[in-house]
Amino acid sequence: MKKILLLPTVLLALVTLLTFSLPAFSYQEINVQNGGTIQGKVKMYGDMPFPRHYHLILFPNIDMCAEVDTDDEMNRVLDDFKISTDGGLKDVVITLEHVEAGKPFNKEPIMILSENCKFFPDVNIIRQGERFEVDNVDAVMHNSQVYQKERGKILLNIPIPAEEVSDGVVNFKKKYKIMQMICGMHEFMQTWGYRVQNPYYFQTKLDGNFNIGDIPPGEYVVNAWHYLMKPQKRKIKVVAGETIDLNFDFNADKVVRPFYETIKSGRIKKDAVIPGTAKGKEMGR
Repeated sequence: MKKILLLPTVLLALVTLLTFSLPAFSYQEINVQNGGTIQGKVKMYGDMPFPRHYHLILFPNIDMCAEVDTDDEMNRVLDDFKISTDGGLKDVVITLEHVEAGKPFNKEPIMILSENCKFFPDVNIIRQGERFEVDNVDAVMHNSQVYQKERGKILLNIPIPAEEVSDGVVNFKKKYKIMQMICGMHEFMQTWGYRVQNPYYFQTKLDGNFNIGDIPPGEYVVNAWHYLMKPQKRKIKVVAGETIDLNFDFNADKVVRPFYETIKSGRIKKDAVIPGTAKGKEMGR
């Protein structure tokens, strides 16, 4: 009777199992000397998109919710594009991809304020598995869902009791980078998060300027992301001690509204968010 040698097969299976069970590569902090810098400006050109409008009469707590960002017709107005006089675009997240090692990752913790039925800030920088807090100073409870991407998989359901601090932890699936938190009772309460994997990032202020320094020499991809625009990417080569000037221009005519605002079965109906547009004029808005 012949003996069947299973050892090579068993070893191969074991190696495969270990390979796929090892943790993903993590960023390494090192002392960067004579690193490079990228700097530039993010602008938006073209006709500015109309703000999104939500009629407050359709939602609870109308008196409190009407305290901020409300027009004369009792609509909560969401101005997603904040532009400076020279076209600088606020809340664009600039990131460097494929940085394996570099400066310390000294990121500030995330604190989201819930006040007058509004989340502050509009955009947050978040790491995989990072804990965040929501400080609700309103005298009413909010109930929020955290989505992976736009109307994607729900990662968290977070009850936000009145005048209390709640928290949650975000664990993105696969390679997703975008999260969105929306109050289930007040659809206009929205805040976004963008996942970063290294400390080489910058969130633009109203002037649209950005500056990222102490970059180890090498080749990288620079990503520019705004939550309602198609991201832009550029390949760069960083040389020790040198500065790269890099600008990003976004076309206002190519604004991408969140997916759930474009379908009839969505939680936010499309006819509630486009006053002033061609479709809105057809509907008498």
